[in-house]
Amino acid sequence: MLLALAARLWPLLMTRWLVVSAGLLVLAGTTFGVVVVWVWPRSLSRLARVFDSRFTLAERLTTAIEIEDGRLRTTRRMARAQLADSLRVAGGVDLRWKMPLRASRRALLTLSILALGLTLTLWLPNPQEDVLLRRIAIKTAVEEQIEELEAVREQVAESRGLTEAEQDMLLRTLEEVIEALDEGRATPEEGVIALSEAEQVLAELQDPGAAAVEDGLEQAAEGMADSEMTRDIAEALRNADYEAAARALAVYGGTKGEALTRREELELAQELAEAAEALAEEDPELAEQLTTAADAIEQGDIVTAQEAIREAAREMGEAGERVERQEAVEGTLAQLQEGREEIARAGST
Repeated sequence: MLLALAARLWPLLMTRWLVVSAGLLVLAGTTFGVVVVWVWPRSLSRLARVFDSRFTLAERLTTAIEIEDGRLRTTRRMARAQLADSLRVAGGVDLRWKMPLRASRRALLTLSILALGLTLTLWLPNPQEDVLLRRIAIKTAVEEQIEELEAVREQVAESRGLTEAEQDMLLRTLEEVIEALDEGRATPEEGVIALSEAEQVLAELQDPGAAAVEDGLEQAAEGMADSEMTRDIAEALRNADYEAAARALAVYGGTKGEALTRREELELAQELAEAAEALAEEDPELAEQLTTAADAIEQGDIVTAQEAIREAAREMGEAGERVERQEAVEGTLAQLQEGREEIARAGST
């Protein structure tokens, strides 16, 4: 009853756990009471006096014990007769009538009042339960965000598009946020502040032009996909494997390998020109190298074309790193924003 009352003043336990606790406490109390009564030491002399009084045995049992203990001296014949008489009279006692199992009215009344009070206390709505539910929601939201941020941290650690300084900044920021959330499971206010501060730090790494570069590379991939000469490049760009695309392009800038026919050279020049047109606004430097390579091929200047292709492959790799870097930053920011909203929502329920 005291536990149930305390739970209505302070957010201690949910009602279902209070019911379980009440049941366990009642069981423990009953067991303790029975065990204590059963094992509590009682002298044989005291029991004899109690039974003599309850069963109106005229102190027969007390006398028999005193004779047995030597406290009362008598002849053996008298002792045997007294013991036989005590056993005969005690054997004829009706225990159910002389010592019925019953509880006092005061005890029953007290038990009834406490049982009714406990039932009402557990049945009536408890305002502290809303506080507990809010705490549980906050704790769950914080734990989920910690798991999500740890997954993002692993992705950032494996990202190839980030420079070492940028990667260190992202990892350090994520580590600080995770520690802030994990210390005693932060309050909603603390969690929102920590995530907001991390968002401000990461906002400085955003590259607004990276999305346009990604669109340009996708358009270039669509144009290159219709030719056997550049299909590998297009496939790699579609899969966002910019390093593989750069390697596939660099093949045509090498001095070793099987020479291309004039028809193949012109086909390659056309594909490079179309790719340059798709990237003209999004990545002018890459588009310029592709245009230079296409023009050189058409003019038969293979050496200049190869040099321009090698430079274009380098530019394409850097463009891919730029896109991957922005994706890593955007993914981290998105997770931070989602976490901030989830924690704020949990704190407002």
